[in-house]
This record gives sequence, structure tokens and C-alpha cells, in this order.
Amino acid sequence: MDFPIIDFHTHSQREQNEIIEVISLHPGKIKDKKYYTMGYHPWWTLDKLSLDELNVLKSAFLDDPFCLGLGEFGLDNLKGTNIDLQEDIFIQQLTIANEVNAPVVIHCVRAFDRMLRIRASLGHTPCVVHGFVRNKTLAKQILDKGIYLSLAPHEQMNPVFEEMLKYVPLDRIFIETDSETSFNISQRYCIFAALRNLSVEKIQEQMYTNFNHFYSSKWKYHIG
Repeated sequence: MDFPIIDFHTHSQREQNEIIEVISLHPGKIKDKKYYTMGYHPWWTLDKLSLDELNVLKSAFLDDPFCLGLGEFGLDNLKGTNIDLQEDIFIQQLTIANEVNAPVVIHCVRAFDRMLRIRASLGHTPCVVHGFVRNKTLAKQILDKGIYLSLAPHEQMNPVFEEMLKYVPLDRIFIETDSETSFNISQRYCIFAALRNLSVEKIQEQMYTNFNHFYSSKWKYHIG
């Protein structure tokens, strides 16, 4: 069986071939997409969410088979409104995810203690921290809590990032481009495969298996 390359998290549709791209949408920001997730990003959300805004998320996930999960949303200590308000908005969206049993894509920048605390008490569906670039120690803490990591390997990685990429269990990760376009998703698969001394085909198979497991409630409708 040939397994597709999956760009687990990106912000625009770039590929015209058999690559599966999951576009991250902020409600109201219309983009070309097929498969997508939807969430109120902390950079662009400055007030607590209204009932109507929360219903946008709920309806997208419940009514559209191409909406695979909710996110990205989360916490950012470098950008966005104050972190306490971000926490309130994060909790609102996690609550909706629990209601509809939606997987969650988390944005987290320098707020991992908060995120892990909230996730431990309120997160009841599969979740992944996307764009993870930190060290092996923090990666283990997150993985030990049952959270996946989504990563974007590239050619000029620092030693700490490279050490983490060599460590992470293959069945707990995804590969993404996010909004960074200097390397496409196929190149990132090749870089990661070389780092782990595995074939690209093996990485494709494992990432597809992970994807099928993470998005199982929706993906089964697309594969029959």
C-alpha cells in the first residue's frame, strides 16, 4: 500500500498532488481548503468568545466531514492579549471540543506549565501541540501527558532541536509546514527520515497511521 504524505498543520493550500494538507482556519478568515481544523487563535482573539462564536466551532465540527478537529487555539506569552484572558478563551474552546468529541490542535508559546495544567483538568479529547521546537526534556513531559507533538524539520536545525527530533517516539508525532515556506512538506519528510536513519516510505506509513488514529472519528468517512 502506498501511503500519502500528510502536512498535518499548515495555513494555506500549496500542493496540487496527492499530498494531504490540513489547513488551520481562524473563523472568518476564508482560505482554499479541503481538510481543515478551526479555532480562535490567541493572536487574533482579544475578548472572551460569545455563544455565537462558540457555536461556529461546534457547527463546523458537527456538520462538515472535512472539519477534522478544532484548533489551533491555545496560549502565547509573547503575542496576543493578556495571558489570563487567553486562558479563559482556551478553556472555552476546550469545553466545546469535549462537547463534540473533537481532537484539538494547540498553539503554545512559553506557557507550557499553564497549558499542561489546564489540559490535565479539562482536556478529554486527543490533542497535539503543533510547531514544537523545544528540548527533549519538555517533549517528554508533554508526551507523558498523552499529548502528541507536530514538528517541522528543516536543514539548519540547532543541536537541541535535532536531539529532540531523534528522541521523539515515531507513533506520537506528526510533520507539518505551519506557515513557513522555505521547505515544503516532502522535503521535511526527507530531512526527518535521514535524521532517524529510516526510509521516507516508513515515515509516510507511520505518519498516516498516527493521523488515522488521531482523527479517527472523521477520517473513517473519507477512507470508507
